[in-house]
Amino acid sequence: MNRQPANSLATDFMIELTHELQKLENEGFVRGVILASSCKNIFCAGLDLMALAGGTPDSLRKFWTAHQDLWLTLYGSPMATVAAMEGAAPAAGCMLAMACDHRIMAPKFAIGLNEAKFGLIAPTWMQQNMVNIVGHRQADRLMTRGLLLEAHDALKIGLVDQVAPQEEVLAAAERELLEMISVSDKARAMTKSALRFDSLSQLKRMKEMDQDWFIQFILQPDVQKALAAYIEAVKNRKKR
Repeated sequence: MNRQPANSLATDFMIELTHELQKLENEGFVRGVILASSCKNIFCAGLDLMALAGGTPDSLRKFWTAHQDLWLTLYGSPMATVAAMEGAAPAAGCMLAMACDHRIMAPKFAIGLNEAKFGLIAPTWMQQNMVNIVGHRQADRLMTRGLLLEAHDALKIGLVDQVAPQEEVLAAAERELLEMISVSDKARAMTKSALRFDSLSQLKRMKEMDQDWFIQFILQPDVQKALAAYIEAVKNRKKR
């Protein structure tokens, strides 16, 4: 990923990522993918909040559809997938990592679904993705408080699978991917599909309802006010 400065997930960027993943799948000979970042110290900063502040129903529907499609494509991919996190992965950055089969992270960086910190709510399908990984109690504690975990703490609860020095993350991801594709592609893909069938099917069934919920929620005055305040706070931090 290389959307400077932080790989924030804007509509066009999410559509591009989805298309690239689908293209690799359709080529037929690609067995695995490493998802990494060219942005210094950041895997993905999450959703592009600028697209949400002042958005219209039409633009928000397009945005959320792109977000849904990206998760459905990555989480449901028959390819082996590894998230190589050489930097921070908050909010939707954590979503991208959780959608991969294996997660490797550099120490001192943080990961988590911290949407509550800036007045947002992770959708049910993203919440369930975290529950499936770390268990209900840990997911409840982390998401309701909007907490981020440093890599080693995330490793303790299974949110990441491995911690490696920043300069060794990609090499570790390559080794893991080679091990993953040592298994029969068909057997691995079919097992993965069966394990994730319920989560994927639920979003596919409720896709439009989920979009309607998102648009209604984001356009609430208090949510727009919270978004504006968070964006202003980020701008002020950058000026210092």
